[in-house]
Amino acid sequence: MTYSESIELFLKTHPYQEMRVDGAVFRYVTAGEESAPCVVFLNGGMNCSEMWFQYVEKMSGEYRTLIFDYPQELITCEETIAAMRSFFMRLGIKKAFFAGASFGGIMAQLWARAYPETVTGLGLFSTAGLDENTIRSAGKKYRFLPLLLWYMKRCNYEKLKTKLINNSLKRYARQETPENQQYLREMFEWIFRGYTREKDMHITSMMAGAVDTKPCVAEDFAFVRDRVLLVFPEKDFFSEEEQASLRKLFPSAAVQSIRNGHFGTVLECDRYTGWMRNLIADA
Repeated sequence: MTYSESIELFLKTHPYQEMRVDGAVFRYVTAGEESAPCVVFLNGGMNCSEMWFQYVEKMSGEYRTLIFDYPQELITCEETIAAMRSFFMRLGIKKAFFAGASFGGIMAQLWARAYPETVTGLGLFSTAGLDENTIRSAGKKYRFLPLLLWYMKRCNYEKLKTKLINNSLKRYARQETPENQQYLREMFEWIFRGYTREKDMHITSMMAGAVDTKPCVAEDFAFVRDRVLLVFPEKDFFSEEEQASLRKLFPSAAVQSIRNGHFGTVLECDRYTGWMRNLIADA
C-alpha cells in the first residue's frame, strides 16, 4: 500500500477535528480510551501531524493518543506551549508521555520544563538538547532568517516545494533503501500537496525563535530521570555535538540508535513504538 493510500484510509477512520483555544485553532486527532495512559506526539519542522498516523494506529489500542498541528495564530514557542496547556485541559488530558521528533523534541523539552507535573515520560527522537551550546549554534544557523523569510514570501513557492523534497531526500535519506526512499518521496509529495507558503513561514519563524529561550540544564529534568527515551540516527540533521548535549541533559535516559537518517521516526515506527511501550510499562 502506498503512503497516499495508507494516510487517506487513516483519515477516513480518524477525521481531524478543530478546537479554538485562546484565539488559536488547534487541528487534531485523538484516539483510544480516554481513561488509558496518554501519549502526545509533537511535530517536527514541517508541523505536519499526519507524519504520526502510524503511531496512532499502532498505539491507540492501549493508550489514548493525540496528534495536532501548532496553530499558525501563535508566533512563538512560549505562546504555543501556553495555549497547548489550555488545549490539553479542554481535552481532559492532565498527564501524558510526550514524544517529539526533531523540532518536536525541542518543544517537548520546553513543555517539560514549563509543566513538569504533566509529564509521565519523554521520547526525544532525532533531536538535540536545548542547552547553551545548541542555542548558540542554532543562532548561527538562523542569522539569515529575515533574508530567508523575504525570499519565501516572494519566490515561486510551488517550484520551491519540489526543490525542498529533492533536497531533503538527497541530504537526509541517502543511506535509506530504495524502498524507503520511495516511501519518503510519496510522503513528501502528499504533504506538500496542501502545504502553504504561510504554514512554512510560520514554522520556520517558530523554530528560529527557539534560540531566544533560556537554555535548559539537567536539573530542569531531574523529575523525569529514567523515564526518558532518546533515539539517535547514525547520520542526522543534528550534529554529534548537539546529540551529546541531549545525553548530558538526560544522563539516566534509555538510549537507542538506528541506522536510518533523520526520518527514521517515520520509517521505523514498529521499533519506536516498542521502545516507548517498554519505557511506559516500566514507569
